[in-house]
Amino acid sequence: MTLFNTTFAALVMIAIGAVLRQRGIIKREHGDILVKLTLYVLLPALVLKILVAAELHWNLLLVPIVAFCVTAVMAPIGLLIARTMHLGRAATGAVIITTGVANTGFFGLPLIAASQTDFSLSTAVMYDALGTGILIWTFSPIVASWFGRGEVEDAMTIREGLKGLLLPPMWMLILGLVLNLSGVHDLPDFIEFPVEYLAAGVLPVVMLYAGLVLDWSGIAGYWRVIVGVSIARLAIGPVVAFLIALAFGFSGVQLDTITVLGGMPSGMMVLVMGAYYRLPVDLIAGIVAVTTVLALLTLPIVTVLAL
Repeated sequence: MTLFNTTFAALVMIAIGAVLRQRGIIKREHGDILVKLTLYVLLPALVLKILVAAELHWNLLLVPIVAFCVTAVMAPIGLLIARTMHLGRAATGAVIITTGVANTGFFGLPLIAASQTDFSLSTAVMYDALGTGILIWTFSPIVASWFGRGEVEDAMTIREGLKGLLLPPMWMLILGLVLNLSGVHDLPDFIEFPVEYLAAGVLPVVMLYAGLVLDWSGIAGYWRVIVGVSIARLAIGPVVAFLIALAFGFSGVQLDTITVLGGMPSGMMVLVMGAYYRLPVDLIAGIVAVTTVLALLTLPIVTVLAL
């Protein structure tokens, strides 16, 4: 399945989620159940499945560093957008974190996994788990705290947030690497079959969740800002990722994978960070909603140019 077919299927699933919410069949507050199902069951299964069967190379250790470098470039671009549009302090923080952190886990990894042979799945896992995953629990709260409430005691909250790195996907990352390096590349059938079925559920559950919770209310008042962030996140992001990955010596499917991950929409978890640190939630929600839907249109184009 090509990324074009996958993104089209994802768009249909998002639309179904939105319809279910509109008709009251599933309520927005039910989204928390889908998040927990994904974090604690489905995504760990996908990570384990990928890493056990992966051909591991030493340069995978460089993949998280590439992710850090991409954010190190994209975040100042977000600051430039905010300064150009003369945004206030809180809105500036919102733009920086939505420009700097991409949704490579709940959005990118399922899309790439469903697209199968066009990409390096192990590269995608390393980029998300040890790259974006660490950025979500360090970079995002630090920036949000600085531009939001900025209270000294929030440092404790940031340290508490690091516990997010110990969620089940990270456990499966470690287990998958240990099994792979120990020569185990095939799981026993009684484990492999449930893992396969659970891993296949990541994309539909995440996309239904997106349709259920995406909030469009902030678009009207911030449309210029949202346009700016969307261009940065979806058009400049993959170019930055491509150039940095190329500088680190990546090529082939690994380079393609990193490039596409660089063009993912703004991360949904930054909405949680923004709400906690009193950044403008309507702005962040608008950015996440628009970049998520537009990414389904831009990612196939990025793929054609990258592959």
